[in-house]
Amino acid sequence: MKLDAVTFDCWGTLIFDRPNPDGVTSLDLRVAAVARICELDDERARALLSDAWTYHFERWRALESFGSPGMAKFCLDAAKLDGDARLAELTEVFEEASDANGVEVVEGAPEAIAEMRSAGRRTALICDTGFSPGRVVRRILGEKGVLDLLEILSFSDEVGVPKPHERMFRHALDGLGVAPGAAAHVGDLKRTDVAGARAIGMRSVRFNGVYNDDGEEADADVVISSMRELGRALENGTS
Repeated sequence: MKLDAVTFDCWGTLIFDRPNPDGVTSLDLRVAAVARICELDDERARALLSDAWTYHFERWRALESFGSPGMAKFCLDAAKLDGDARLAELTEVFEEASDANGVEVVEGAPEAIAEMRSAGRRTALICDTGFSPGRVVRRILGEKGVLDLLEILSFSDEVGVPKPHERMFRHALDGLGVAPGAAAHVGDLKRTDVAGARAIGMRSVRFNGVYNDDGEEADADVVISSMRELGRALENGTS
């Protein structure tokens, strides 16, 4: 079948977190906020944030949307603190840390999306949100010149479920007006990107240039290590 649309994962496919010039990461900013707001030392704050992320990860695997508000409340509850002001402040730091610290565009990603558009294919984003909600990711993509290349944006905190739930993929495809069999999805994770696309009949491409998923789940129709390979991969490996 003719390929009419290509959808893209976000983190690890189009963009990724990077340390700032001083070596500080977005995780460090979040740990510092937990330490300050929850009145903990750095070691205890780091451990608490790790527990919060683990709980978020469990909810994600259960196809529930949790995100920064949930993780901020988890930290405050564990520290036996409450108050709307504390919750709002910690949530904001969690959500904004990636953009505040710095995000890089995956090499060749904008060109790959533009190539799809030039070939007459529709394009969309299908993005699970962890710390950074759709509101922040939109801004980051706009700052990096990627936003206008994508026609439809599907964020898990806005759709209400994460990948591999079919609602994430159908939200994007219905917005484009394209059937699953005429679309391919590009992402880095087997459990969410590959399995979710395959479950509704889309073709799949796994990008391993930022993170190489070595899990035991079924792999994509084709695997690429550079986004510059996407056009050729779609022509040769997913038809």
